[in-house]
Amino acid sequence: MPTLDVCLYDTKIRGKLILALQRAISKQFSETDWTDFGYSSGQHDYIRGHSRLLRSLHFGDEDYGSCVFQILEHLADYDHDAIKQLIDQPKVRRQLNKDSPDILALLGVDIEQVKTDVLPVVSSADVVLRALADAEHLLHANGPVSAVDRLHTALHGYFRSLCADSSIEASKDASITALFKALRTDHPSLQFLGEHDKDMVRVLNGFANALDALNSVRNNASVAHPNENLLDEPEAMLALNATRTVFNYVRTKVS
Repeated sequence: MPTLDVCLYDTKIRGKLILALQRAISKQFSETDWTDFGYSSGQHDYIRGHSRLLRSLHFGDEDYGSCVFQILEHLADYDHDAIKQLIDQPKVRRQLNKDSPDILALLGVDIEQVKTDVLPVVSSADVVLRALADAEHLLHANGPVSAVDRLHTALHGYFRSLCADSSIEASKDASITALFKALRTDHPSLQFLGEHDKDMVRVLNGFANALDALNSVRNNASVAHPNENLLDEPEAMLALNATRTVFNYVRTKVS
């Protein structure tokens, strides 16, 4: 069987492989999948630095498919190991097995033995650190407004993960404010806040109000949606720093 390197240097095979990968990724990949792949492949800066990829995915824009082609062409030219990682990614592999078994056969993959293992479990703390790293990259690359949505979304997911890990009930559509309230009420590590518990509860209540405001900010004044009136940079930094503070406190308290 030809190796992946040989396939990528054969124009016809390369075209078929890239087309199959583009279709599978366009159907299956989320922003989190791109982030996971970026970190694990060493291509994080390239993916995050792409002018349209993640934004087009987020808004469901028509040029998203073209952006995926651009990423794949770059990897096929400069990083064959990253292409192999994409082929082996469980979501992509399942889609390839369904739509393009001829490509897998050409690469010598036993279709009957396609791995469907889930990705290694990432701890909640790792999710926080990745989100902070993403936000820092966006902050320096595109300014603070671009980082507000990423950090807010990650904090929401982190709170949901903590609730699930601690068997704390929360509805599927619970807001970040509702999840924070549930954690403060029911998470064992947040039941007692030290010798100055009453004062610290007041501080946390203040942050709960801030998170409630940040819900509106994220929806109406960030790049999460096609908003015309975005936050000014000082206010965007205030939103980022408030989110970071909650992140860091909860992560430290429950670890």
